[in-house]
Amino acid sequence: MKENTSPPNKFWAYIAILFGGFLLLAGCTATGGFLGIPILDLGEDLLGAQLGQMAGIFLGLGCGMLALVHGFNSVLNRRSGSFKLVPAYVFYIVFALALGIGNLILNLGVSEEFLFPPMFLLGAALPTVAAVAWAARRLGGSITWRQAALALVAGSTLSVFIAILLETFLPFLAYNILYPLEDLAYTFSDTLGFGSSGFLERLFFSPVILVFLLFTAFQAPLPEEFAKALSLPSFGRKRIQSESQAFMIGMASGAGFAILENMLYEGLYAQWSGWSWGGITLLRGLGSVLHPLCTGIVALGWFRARESGFRELLKAYGIAVGLHTLWNGGFLPFVYFSGIENFTGAYETFSIYGEAIEIVLVIFLAALSIGLWWLLRRIVMNMAVDVGPNLAPVRISTRSLAFWGFACALIIIPIGAALGPAWEKIRTVLILGG
Repeated sequence: MKENTSPPNKFWAYIAILFGGFLLLAGCTATGGFLGIPILDLGEDLLGAQLGQMAGIFLGLGCGMLALVHGFNSVLNRRSGSFKLVPAYVFYIVFALALGIGNLILNLGVSEEFLFPPMFLLGAALPTVAAVAWAARRLGGSITWRQAALALVAGSTLSVFIAILLETFLPFLAYNILYPLEDLAYTFSDTLGFGSSGFLERLFFSPVILVFLLFTAFQAPLPEEFAKALSLPSFGRKRIQSESQAFMIGMASGAGFAILENMLYEGLYAQWSGWSWGGITLLRGLGSVLHPLCTGIVALGWFRARESGFRELLKAYGIAVGLHTLWNGGFLPFVYFSGIENFTGAYETFSIYGEAIEIVLVIFLAALSIGLWWLLRRIVMNMAVDVGPNLAPVRISTRSLAFWGFACALIIIPIGAALGPAWEKIRTVLILGG
């Protein structure tokens, strides 16, 4: 990568210093609250308050210190070294330890107000940072520590704030745009027999699922993918000189956003019960690549738009929104159905082909996560050998096609059996052995 010797932007450096100072003060306040609330015992929901304080500590002491240090170094024209982290497996080992220790603390109730929140933070952050570390090590120091740190801070603060603002009114816009489809949805719901046996099986193969995905896209993916990419222009068009550099800055920004979102969902489950926190943290850990990857794709489109036109940015944004919509389309129903189980005590909610819908959604999300990692690997490996990643369809070898056909058969045959009358007999044979 060609080295950029142009001086850093002083305006954004001073903004980083001011903002970092504010965050640091807020972080000190959150630390005081974290240490003092359990002693004062001011409320019943003590764990929830402590998890909120831990998020404040991450933003204040973590992001605030990063903004201050790198802002001052930028003002003083100090060079920043190449960004490179330890191998990704190190993060996953620590993540596994944090997951096990956190589960034990929650289920044993051993001073959970003090001991669990640090495990909670590690569970939310480590898998996401691992994805960034994996890409950074293969792209050979495409960005500096300063760029990575400030992008992560922007993703954790500016992007989250903008996303919240957009998500307050976009659902109303979505309702007005998609209102004509409401009658269509009701018509199909009646036709499919809402509430009757087999409703969900028929729903997933009907046009109503498209209406659901459109609503899902408006509620979060559209505003969030826009908000996460807002930090890119602040690094300067002249200072971002390669696709790998743009991609890594986008990944760092997406990682900051993902850590805060993980805290939101994982904190909710931590207050339900211990093992449910471990399960949702593991599930979101598998999908931790989503936000960094999607923001990296948008960053690639932004970089390419300088030479190839605005269409490249729109195409990248569309891909990111589509991937994000697929994830939310599986994860949000999972949250809804598991919430029903928690608050109503009903251990059986809905089923698809006789299997609990939560299990089906977990399988879908795990498969999607594998696909996201495959896409990240493809993009990174292409950039690592100086080949611009092309997200268009590619030629597939006959061997790959054969493996794909075999995998499809493994999926289609059980579905076909499930649709037919033989499914109950097959389940009996598998479970009882005859």
